[in-house]
Amino acid sequence: MSKKWNDKSELEQVVFSGVHGTPELRKHERLHYLGHFRERILEAITWEQLKTDKGKSHIKKALDDQRAYELVIHSRARSQAMPLIREAQSKGIDFTVVNNSQLKGPIVVAVAAQQAVDVKRLHADEQQD
Repeated sequence: MSKKWNDKSELEQVVFSGVHGTPELRKHERLHYLGHFRERILEAITWEQLKTDKGKSHIKKALDDQRAYELVIHSRARSQAMPLIREAQSKGIDFTVVNNSQLKGPIVVAVAAQQAVDVKRLHADEQQD
């Protein structure tokens, strides 16, 4: 039976990390939300929603939120998201283009906060426009 991380000796932890890499907290969740934890996402949209004015307006509204810290864009949506990048820059909000082949899920643009936020439902969770 496998020991939990905290039950392993320091030597076992070092060997495990050397062989398997450093354990990541909620890796699946971070791959779904472009490298961020769900509780830090103010708004997110899918590829199909990015193609609509309604989808873009949800992101622009999130960029107006004082908690907005970073605009995160999947690399395949970079050119389509240029108006959102310009909007973020005009508001002094940083943006990041994420190029990770392990990303999962339909989300291609997200607005992240620096701290946890209480956003019950994202636009990406809704039915397609």
